[in-house]
Amino acid sequence: MILPTQEERLWFTKNLALGLVSYMGVTEPPVWVENFLHYPPMVREKNASQALLIEMSTEIYQRLIYIGGKMISPSDLPESERRFALAREVIVALGSSKHGRSMGLPQFIVPYLTELQDYFAGILLAPDHLILIYRNQGGDYHNFARTFLIPDRIAEIRWQETLHL
Repeated sequence: MILPTQEERLWFTKNLALGLVSYMGVTEPPVWVENFLHYPPMVREKNASQALLIEMSTEIYQRLIYIGGKMISPSDLPESERRFALAREVIVALGSSKHGRSMGLPQFIVPYLTELQDYFAGILLAPDHLILIYRNQGGDYHNFARTFLIPDRIAEIRWQETLHL
Protein backbone atom coordinates (compact mmCIF):
# COMPACT_ATOMS: atom_id res chain seq x y z
CA MET A 1 0.00 0.00 0.00
CA ILE A 2 1.28 3.45 -0.90
CA LEU A 3 0.94 5.84 2.02
CA PRO A 4 -0.35 9.32 1.23
CA THR A 5 1.83 12.36 1.74
CA GLN A 6 1.11 14.75 4.59
CA GLU A 7 -0.37 17.23 2.12
CA GLU A 8 -2.72 14.55 0.75
CA ARG A 9 -3.72 13.42 4.27
CA LEU A 10 -4.52 16.96 5.34
CA TRP A 11 -6.42 17.70 2.11
CA PHE A 12 -8.57 14.59 2.54
CA THR A 13 -9.13 15.20 6.25
CA LYS A 14 -10.09 18.83 5.67
CA ASN A 15 -12.59 17.87 2.97
CA LEU A 16 -14.04 15.13 5.16
CA ALA A 17 -14.64 17.66 7.94
CA LEU A 18 -16.05 20.28 5.56
CA GLY A 19 -18.35 17.67 4.04
CA LEU A 20 -19.77 16.96 7.49
CA VAL A 21 -20.26 20.69 8.13
CA SER A 22 -22.13 20.88 4.83
CA TYR A 23 -24.18 17.80 5.72
CA MET A 24 -25.19 19.44 9.01
CA GLY A 25 -26.27 22.59 7.16
CA VAL A 26 -24.25 24.87 9.42
CA THR A 27 -24.44 28.54 8.39
CA GLU A 28 -23.06 30.25 11.48
CA PRO A 29 -20.91 29.40 14.47
CA PRO A 30 -20.79 27.41 16.58
CA VAL A 31 -20.84 24.07 14.80
CA TRP A 32 -22.85 21.79 17.06
CA VAL A 33 -20.89 18.55 16.81
CA GLU A 34 -23.32 17.11 19.33
CA ASN A 35 -26.12 17.30 16.71
CA PHE A 36 -24.00 15.35 14.27
CA LEU A 37 -23.50 12.62 16.83
CA HIS A 38 -27.27 12.41 17.35
CA TYR A 39 -28.11 12.54 13.61
CA PRO A 40 -25.29 10.82 11.70
CA PRO A 41 -25.30 10.62 7.91
CA MET A 42 -26.81 7.76 5.99
CA VAL A 43 -24.85 5.90 3.33
CA ARG A 44 -26.62 3.99 0.57
CA GLU A 45 -25.12 0.64 -0.31
CA LYS A 46 -24.55 -0.06 -3.99
CA ASN A 47 -27.34 -2.12 -5.54
CA ALA A 48 -29.41 -1.93 -2.37
CA SER A 49 -32.35 0.13 -1.35
CA GLN A 50 -31.40 0.08 2.33
CA ALA A 51 -29.51 2.93 3.88
CA LEU A 52 -26.93 2.32 6.58
CA LEU A 53 -26.37 4.82 9.34
CA ILE A 54 -22.75 5.47 10.13
CA GLU A 55 -22.49 4.21 13.67
CA MET A 56 -22.15 7.08 16.10
CA SER A 57 -22.37 5.52 19.51
CA THR A 58 -23.14 7.32 22.71
CA GLU A 59 -19.88 5.74 23.86
CA ILE A 60 -18.18 8.79 22.34
CA TYR A 61 -19.67 10.85 25.16
CA GLN A 62 -18.41 8.42 27.77
CA ARG A 63 -15.00 7.42 26.38
CA LEU A 64 -12.21 8.56 28.67
CA ILE A 65 -9.65 10.97 27.24
CA TYR A 66 -5.99 11.12 28.18
CA ILE A 67 -5.03 14.75 28.88
CA GLY A 68 -2.06 15.98 30.87
CA GLY A 69 -1.24 12.61 32.36
CA LYS A 70 -4.84 11.95 33.51
CA MET A 71 -7.81 10.04 32.21
CA ILE A 72 -10.74 12.45 32.04
CA SER A 73 -14.39 11.98 31.13
CA PRO A 74 -15.63 14.42 28.44
CA SER A 75 -18.42 15.48 30.80
CA ASP A 76 -15.80 16.73 33.28
CA LEU A 77 -14.24 19.11 30.77
CA PRO A 78 -15.12 22.75 30.13
CA GLU A 79 -17.57 23.11 27.22
CA SER A 80 -14.98 24.15 24.61
CA GLU A 81 -12.63 21.28 25.55
CA ARG A 82 -15.51 18.78 25.65
CA ARG A 83 -16.65 19.83 22.18
CA PHE A 84 -13.10 19.53 20.84
CA ALA A 85 -12.73 16.07 22.41
CA LEU A 86 -16.03 14.97 20.83
CA ALA A 87 -15.00 16.37 17.43
CA ARG A 88 -11.70 14.45 17.65
CA GLU A 89 -13.65 11.24 18.20
CA VAL A 90 -15.88 11.77 15.16
CA ILE A 91 -13.07 10.88 12.75
CA VAL A 92 -12.44 7.68 14.73
CA ALA A 93 -16.15 6.82 14.57
CA LEU A 94 -16.21 7.47 10.83
CA GLY A 95 -13.16 5.30 10.27
CA SER A 96 -14.46 2.46 12.40
CA SER A 97 -17.96 2.45 10.88
CA LYS A 98 -18.85 -0.31 8.42
CA HIS A 99 -18.79 2.15 5.52
CA GLY A 100 -15.53 3.73 6.70
CA ARG A 101 -13.86 0.34 6.97
CA SER A 102 -15.03 -0.62 3.49
CA MET A 103 -13.47 2.59 2.15
CA GLY A 104 -10.15 1.84 3.87
CA LEU A 105 -10.30 4.78 6.29
CA PRO A 106 -8.60 2.94 9.19
CA GLN A 107 -5.48 2.32 7.07
CA PHE A 108 -5.50 5.99 6.15
CA ILE A 109 -6.22 7.37 9.62
CA VAL A 110 -4.55 5.09 12.16
CA PRO A 111 -0.87 5.68 11.27
CA TYR A 112 -1.39 9.43 11.77
CA LEU A 113 -4.24 9.36 14.27
CA THR A 114 -3.23 12.14 16.67
CA GLU A 115 -2.27 14.55 13.89
CA LEU A 116 -5.45 13.88 11.91
CA GLN A 117 -7.77 13.95 14.92
CA ASP A 118 -6.59 17.40 15.97
CA TYR A 119 -6.66 18.77 12.44
CA PHE A 120 -10.08 17.27 11.70
CA ALA A 121 -11.60 18.59 14.93
CA GLY A 122 -10.23 22.09 14.34
CA ILE A 123 -11.68 22.21 10.82
CA LEU A 124 -14.99 20.67 11.92
CA LEU A 125 -15.55 23.16 14.74
CA ALA A 126 -14.13 26.21 12.93
CA PRO A 127 -14.51 25.70 9.16
CA ASP A 128 -12.72 28.11 6.86
CA HIS A 129 -15.84 29.60 5.31
CA LEU A 130 -17.40 30.38 8.71
CA ILE A 131 -14.18 32.03 9.87
CA LEU A 132 -14.18 34.19 6.73
CA ILE A 133 -17.82 35.19 7.30
CA TYR A 134 -16.99 35.96 10.93
CA ARG A 135 -14.11 38.21 9.87
CA ASN A 136 -16.15 39.92 7.15
CA GLN A 137 -18.80 40.75 9.73
CA GLY A 138 -16.18 42.48 11.86
CA GLY A 139 -15.36 39.60 14.17
CA ASP A 140 -11.93 39.80 15.74
CA TYR A 141 -9.56 37.32 17.30
CA HIS A 142 -10.46 38.46 20.82
CA ASN A 143 -13.96 36.87 20.62
CA PHE A 144 -13.16 34.13 18.13
CA ALA A 145 -12.77 31.22 20.59
CA ARG A 146 -15.95 32.16 22.47
CA THR A 147 -17.99 32.61 19.29
CA PHE A 148 -16.96 29.20 17.90
CA LEU A 149 -16.88 27.54 21.35
CA ILE A 150 -13.39 26.13 20.82
CA PRO A 151 -10.37 26.02 23.13
CA ASP A 152 -8.06 29.05 22.95
CA ARG A 153 -5.14 26.95 21.69
CA ILE A 154 -7.26 25.68 18.77
CA ALA A 155 -8.61 29.17 18.06
CA GLU A 156 -5.06 30.43 17.69
CA ILE A 157 -4.18 27.68 15.22
CA ARG A 158 -7.35 28.06 13.14
CA TRP A 159 -7.06 31.87 13.10
CA GLN A 160 -3.51 31.66 11.79
CA GLU A 161 -4.33 28.92 9.24
CA THR A 162 -7.04 31.08 7.69
CA LEU A 163 -5.30 34.47 7.64
CA HIS A 164 -4.38 34.17 3.95
CA LEU A 165 -7.61 32.79 2.55
